[in-house]
Amino acid sequence: MLFAIICGFGEVEDVPDLWVQHQVSLCEDFVHRYSEQTGPHYALADIEELLTSYNLSLQKPHLPTVDLPASVLERANFVVVEEQSKANSYTMQLNSEKRNVVKILLSAVYNNSADTPKCYFLDGPAGTGKTFVYSTLLHTIRGRGDDVIPVASTGIAATLLIGGEQPILVLKFQLI
Repeated sequence: MLFAIICGFGEVEDVPDLWVQHQVSLCEDFVHRYSEQTGPHYALADIEELLTSYNLSLQKPHLPTVDLPASVLERANFVVVEEQSKANSYTMQLNSEKRNVVKILLSAVYNNSADTPKCYFLDGPAGTGKTFVYSTLLHTIRGRGDDVIPVASTGIAATLLIGGEQPILVLKFQLI
């Protein structure tokens, strides 16, 4: 995501050179998931998808374009009714402190006023319910019919979240 933002809005003189310098890091997850040959294509397709959300493409920063089938790039689909049911079930299991955290975070996601903080850090020892809070948020947002892609700074953390991915950024919820 950071690379896509740099491509679209940064003032880097030579984006293709930046791609070459950091290609190994940017493609690491894709190479692991697919292959050494196709990993970069999937990474570029992912960057293209992010750029598209800003009405941009890989052509603007002069990066190679890719043509992968849309079915390959589709994200997981969730059934809204099932997500609502899970959200209700998870919410019922929250204690008052965690329920308050979920309320605050949902307000931050859906409240677009400038004075609403948008960056939160949930910390605690293992086993204190952080993943459960995140899962409750995911089910609640998806249960409202919104798409959300949870991302985590490590592969282990990403595997704990349904539909989780591992980019460079820390855990973040982004409505699509």
